Amino acid sequence: MIIFLDYDGTLTKNSEEEFLKAYFYMLSKSLNMPIETVQKIVMNSITAAMQDETPDENMFDKFLDRFVLAMTPHGNHDKIYWIDFFTDFYKNDFDYVKNAIIPNEELVNRIKASNQQFIFASNPLFPEIAVLKRIEFVGLTPKNFIYIAFMENSTHVKPNPKFFTEIIDKLSINPRDCLMIGDSDFDKSSELAGIKFVHVNDSFKYIT
Repeated sequence: MIIFLDYDGTLTKNSEEEFLKAYFYMLSKSLNMPIETVQKIVMNSITAAMQDETPDENMFDKFLDRFVLAMTPHGNHDKIYWIDFFTDFYKNDFDYVKNAIIPNEELVNRIKASNQQFIFASNPLFPEIAVLKRIEFVGLTPKNFIYIAFMENSTHVKPNPKFFTEIIDKLSINPRDCLMIGDSDFDKSSELAGIKFVHVNDSFKYIT
């Protein structure tokens, strides 16, 4: 069995809203801009990137294209500038959000003790450097996963079933041999790709 795992509300006990509150607090501080302005720009850029199904452009590029344009009135910086900014932000200031993370310790401990294969299948709305830290925030490591989805290696996001089929095709796996553990309808969209969905509350009997 290959098990796809969501993050917020699955590997963590806290909601996505709690995490985002801490995230935007720190990001607005790093940008020296009002939190409301930063949140609006980022979320609008994310939403536009999610709706873009261009197959040959990854999510990080899709996001940056919108973000750079939206940030122009606040400082005319190019894409390279913002790549460097986010790299520095995730390398340093992002650690602050760990304070908002409550690991789902029972699930995390079962994963550590299991011989099954796991795929990190949180929505790829963060670049690799941030995703690897999010994994560490709950007490896991990249070695716990055979595949980790992040912005740079993803062209689609949940609830688009193409998010799942992209991983299936990359790994040459059979969706009937897979399971998606999550907490939302976004995660349940795995069933449109042929992967059985199990709510996190009912997941423990599947991880042995």
